[in-house]
Amino acid sequence: MLFQFLLIALVIVIAVFAVRSLPGEKSLAIKRILALLFVAGAILAILFPPLLSTVANFFGVGRGTDFLLYLFVIAGLVFAVMTVRAKARSDARVTELARAVALIEARVTDPSSGSRPE
Repeated sequence: MLFQFLLIALVIVIAVFAVRSLPGEKSLAIKRILALLFVAGAILAILFPPLLSTVANFFGVGRGTDFLLYLFVIAGLVFAVMTVRAKARSDARVTELARAVALIEARVTDPSSGSRPE
Protein backbone atom coordinates (compact mmCIF):
# COMPACT_ATOMS: atom_id res chain seq x y z
CA MET A 1 0.00 0.00 0.00
CA LEU A 2 2.87 2.40 0.75
CA PHE A 3 4.30 1.78 -2.72
CA GLN A 4 0.95 2.69 -4.28
CA PHE A 5 0.89 5.99 -2.40
CA LEU A 6 4.45 6.73 -3.51
CA LEU A 7 3.55 5.96 -7.13
CA ILE A 8 0.47 8.18 -6.99
CA ALA A 9 2.48 11.03 -5.47
CA LEU A 10 5.15 10.63 -8.15
CA VAL A 11 2.54 10.70 -10.94
CA ILE A 12 1.01 13.88 -9.54
CA VAL A 13 4.39 15.59 -9.13
CA ILE A 14 5.41 14.70 -12.70
CA ALA A 15 2.09 15.92 -14.11
CA VAL A 16 2.31 19.24 -12.24
CA PHE A 17 5.89 19.74 -13.40
CA ALA A 18 5.00 18.89 -17.01
CA VAL A 19 2.02 21.23 -17.12
CA ARG A 20 3.93 24.12 -15.56
CA SER A 21 6.95 23.73 -17.85
CA LEU A 22 5.03 23.46 -21.12
CA PRO A 23 5.12 26.67 -23.17
CA GLY A 24 2.30 28.08 -25.26
CA GLU A 25 -0.92 29.64 -24.04
CA LYS A 26 -2.97 28.37 -26.98
CA SER A 27 -2.77 24.71 -26.13
CA LEU A 28 -2.30 25.04 -22.38
CA ALA A 29 -5.88 23.97 -21.63
CA ILE A 30 -5.53 20.83 -23.74
CA LYS A 31 -2.23 20.00 -22.07
CA ARG A 32 -3.78 20.40 -18.64
CA ILE A 33 -6.76 18.21 -19.54
CA LEU A 34 -4.44 15.52 -20.89
CA ALA A 35 -2.31 15.74 -17.75
CA LEU A 36 -5.40 15.32 -15.56
CA LEU A 37 -6.55 12.33 -17.63
CA PHE A 38 -3.08 10.82 -17.30
CA VAL A 39 -3.11 11.31 -13.54
CA ALA A 40 -6.60 9.79 -13.22
CA GLY A 41 -5.65 6.82 -15.41
CA ALA A 42 -2.39 6.24 -13.56
CA ILE A 43 -4.07 6.38 -10.17
CA LEU A 44 -6.77 3.94 -11.30
CA ALA A 45 -4.16 1.57 -12.75
CA ILE A 46 -2.16 1.71 -9.51
CA LEU A 47 -5.12 1.20 -7.20
CA PHE A 48 -7.00 -1.33 -9.35
CA PRO A 49 -4.53 -3.36 -11.45
CA PRO A 50 -7.20 -5.83 -12.65
CA LEU A 51 -9.03 -2.90 -14.25
CA LEU A 52 -6.07 -2.45 -16.60
CA SER A 53 -6.36 -6.10 -17.65
CA THR A 54 -10.08 -5.61 -18.28
CA VAL A 55 -9.37 -2.61 -20.51
CA ALA A 56 -6.63 -4.56 -22.28
CA ASN A 57 -8.98 -7.48 -22.93
CA PHE A 58 -11.54 -5.05 -24.34
CA PHE A 59 -8.97 -3.89 -26.90
CA GLY A 60 -7.90 -7.47 -27.67
CA VAL A 61 -4.63 -7.43 -25.74
CA GLY A 62 -3.94 -10.40 -23.49
CA ARG A 63 -2.47 -8.69 -20.42
CA GLY A 64 -2.68 -5.27 -18.87
CA THR A 65 1.10 -4.95 -18.76
CA ASP A 66 1.31 -5.57 -22.51
CA PHE A 67 -1.38 -2.96 -23.09
CA LEU A 68 0.54 -0.48 -20.94
CA LEU A 69 3.73 -1.21 -22.87
CA TYR A 70 1.97 -0.57 -26.18
CA LEU A 71 0.62 2.72 -24.87
CA PHE A 72 4.10 3.78 -23.76
CA VAL A 73 5.60 2.87 -27.14
CA ILE A 74 2.94 4.96 -28.89
CA ALA A 75 3.46 7.82 -26.43
CA GLY A 76 7.22 7.65 -27.06
CA LEU A 77 6.70 7.84 -30.80
CA VAL A 78 4.32 10.78 -30.44
CA PHE A 79 6.86 12.52 -28.20
CA ALA A 80 9.64 11.90 -30.73
CA VAL A 81 7.56 13.31 -33.59
CA MET A 82 6.56 16.35 -31.54
CA THR A 83 10.18 16.95 -30.57
CA VAL A 84 11.37 16.75 -34.18
CA ARG A 85 8.62 19.15 -35.28
CA ALA A 86 9.45 21.59 -32.47
CA LYS A 87 13.14 21.48 -33.40
CA ALA A 88 12.28 22.14 -37.05
CA ARG A 89 10.17 25.16 -36.03
CA SER A 90 13.00 26.39 -33.82
CA ASP A 91 15.55 25.95 -36.62
CA ALA A 92 13.29 27.87 -38.99
CA ARG A 93 13.02 30.74 -36.49
CA VAL A 94 16.80 30.84 -36.06
CA THR A 95 17.21 30.95 -39.83
CA GLU A 96 14.73 33.84 -40.12
CA LEU A 97 16.51 35.73 -37.34
CA ALA A 98 19.92 35.16 -38.94
CA ARG A 99 18.61 36.47 -42.26
CA ALA A 100 17.12 39.52 -40.55
CA VAL A 101 20.38 40.27 -38.75
CA ALA A 102 22.33 39.87 -41.99
CA LEU A 103 19.99 42.29 -43.78
CA ILE A 104 20.25 44.83 -40.96
CA GLU A 105 24.05 44.57 -40.95
CA ALA A 106 24.10 44.96 -44.73
CA ARG A 107 22.06 48.17 -44.48
CA VAL A 108 24.23 49.57 -41.69
CA THR A 109 27.49 48.83 -43.49
CA ASP A 110 26.21 49.84 -46.95
CA PRO A 111 29.24 50.86 -49.06
CA SER A 112 27.19 53.43 -50.98
CA SER A 113 26.62 55.46 -47.82
CA GLY A 114 30.34 56.11 -47.48
CA SER A 115 30.49 55.60 -43.75
CA ARG A 116 30.93 52.56 -41.57
CA PRO A 117 29.93 52.87 -37.95
CA GLU A 118 32.20 51.07 -35.54
